[in-house]
Amino acid sequence: MENHPLPPDLASSPFQHTLSPKLDKTHACEAAIGYNFPNPWLLWEALQAAGSPVSHLGIPRYEAGNMRLAIVGDRILDLLLALHWYPTGQKRVAFDTLRHQTTSNVSFTAVGNRMGMSRYITKAVAAERTDYVSPRTMSATVEAVIGAVYLDGGIDAAKVVVGKLGIWELGGDDGKRVLAEL
Repeated sequence: MENHPLPPDLASSPFQHTLSPKLDKTHACEAAIGYNFPNPWLLWEALQAAGSPVSHLGIPRYEAGNMRLAIVGDRILDLLLALHWYPTGQKRVAFDTLRHQTTSNVSFTAVGNRMGMSRYITKAVAAERTDYVSPRTMSATVEAVIGAVYLDGGIDAAKVVVGKLGIWELGGDDGKRVLAEL
């Protein structure tokens, strides 16, 4: 994989030697999700759990970890589902049922665990000593990765990664139909 340089405001930072190795996790995560980021710092941000030891990287601040990207990812998943549901003419309850089956925190935690995402997440300082990642952290990270992919590569890239993660398959036959039609 390509070696991505640090952002310009960090290139001369005295902390440069401690930041470059952190991209190793992003390279491994890129391989796992099947998407290469032109801007790997979006994925790096997506892998920062709330309370991680990094609160800022140059000018951008990440005090809430990946939560801002998780919000974007959550909305992108809703958009993808809505774009599938709308032309079917089905009632709103069909959308709500499919959304509940595929985009719940329990579902995202299962997806993250299946993909081995815990090895890429920079956890809160108190949690760094264990391999355990809480369901809330795992769920937020899966959503944040989807948000990062969307911001980096657009809706088509997000569709591909969501399919690779197997999120639509969690919706049973309806979810598989979403995957086939997207």
